[in-house]
Amino acid sequence: MPARPIDLAAVATRVLDRLPSGVEGDVRVRSEGWTTMRFANGHIHQPHVEESRSVSLRVAKDHRLATATTTDTSPAGLGRVVREAVALASIAPVDARVGPFPVDGRPRPVRYSRATASLAPEAVGRIAAGALEAAGADVEGQRVSGAVHAGSQTIAIANTSGRSVSGIRTASQASILVERPADEPPVSGWAEGSHWDAAKLDAARLGREARDRMPRTAPKAAKPGRYRVLLGGAAVQELVGFLAHLGFSGHGEEEGWSCLKGKRGTRLFPEELRLTDDGRSPLGLPAAFDEEGTPKRRLALIDHGVVGPAVTDLVTAGHLGARLTGHALPPESPYGEWGPVPTSLILTADHGASPEELAKILGNGLIVTRFHYVRIVHPARGVITGMTRDGTYRVRHGEVVEPVRNLRFTQSIPETLRHAEAWGRERGRYSDERGVQSVTCPALVCGRFQFTSATLF
Repeated sequence: MPARPIDLAAVATRVLDRLPSGVEGDVRVRSEGWTTMRFANGHIHQPHVEESRSVSLRVAKDHRLATATTTDTSPAGLGRVVREAVALASIAPVDARVGPFPVDGRPRPVRYSRATASLAPEAVGRIAAGALEAAGADVEGQRVSGAVHAGSQTIAIANTSGRSVSGIRTASQASILVERPADEPPVSGWAEGSHWDAAKLDAARLGREARDRMPRTAPKAAKPGRYRVLLGGAAVQELVGFLAHLGFSGHGEEEGWSCLKGKRGTRLFPEELRLTDDGRSPLGLPAAFDEEGTPKRRLALIDHGVVGPAVTDLVTAGHLGARLTGHALPPESPYGEWGPVPTSLILTADHGASPEELAKILGNGLIVTRFHYVRIVHPARGVITGMTRDGTYRVRHGEVVEPVRNLRFTQSIPETLRHAEAWGRERGRYSDERGVQSVTCPALVCGRFQFTSATLF
């Protein structure tokens, strides 16, 4: 049975009213509804419907910050979360540099989909069924797996300085894998995408893309080394997402491990390149404000190749002596350890090219559909490592000549973007399952990309 609707703003007010004298705080009250349809071996096998609500309370007492959370919105539950947060604050370390809770800003509404917020599980199942059919789930020897997610989050945020905001965001996301496991070696193709309106997700198109990216012949071995590469949108979004954390986090700037520290205001990348964080843009997955209630606004992270500022939340703004940029994540674990991160990334560039033109510009090199199992190697240098996956091809003289076996890479993200030569005309929209972080980006050609080892598949 669906949870009984509650007035989130009223719950937030009741929490703050319970704070003892001399204690300040901010509170987030969330109500979420998500449907997930996972499929494997060509069939939906794990439908999942989740409805939840939660309260996250952060308090400040004598320059000590602490956070407690609960899913119990009864009077007893709210009283308990207040007592726990205040008790934790009494033993937290002193942080006198953190300023008062903000009062400014009245966010304007952003676009969302009422239909997506009220989407029935059966409707999400039909989206998944369309992806399965388009991907060729009934083709002998072929195996199709993946998932479709859709839903919404409604949130109310208030603090003891008088801020009170509320809003809703919607998201849908699909990822589809098509394999021929009996081939030697096994081959596979992949596609993914997201949209704030599930009616525009077009999971069937993603199914066809995954099917078409699967090699039709056995992949050949490729030697490790430095290559020119054409990175598909799913691979680019992985790089951009990691760069958001490693290059633009206020924590990284403060603690000295940001790979872009000391480079802000300098032209580090091609002049045509622009990376913005714009939570209000319908090109991404819109959200009106961050987890402290600060309104979202467009921020240039890379402006015509010039590196922009690090983003902040209440804690890092106080430590850096900077203004709030509207990039706070929830203060509880694990998000609190990450600090502020850009979450609505849009990569653009002048003079976009078609896929065929990009292959011609690449000349000789590799096409990479996506990366897999990416991990951080050296945050201060922006170096990551991972594998190619689900469709890697060799290109000679601008023509695709053969699929190749997967390679492991170890590569600096800033170096990759610094050697970018061309960008796709079309942009894909990518996100995690519930749209917390989105990246809208094209494919790109990079002149230098280091692969460190090869695989047998």
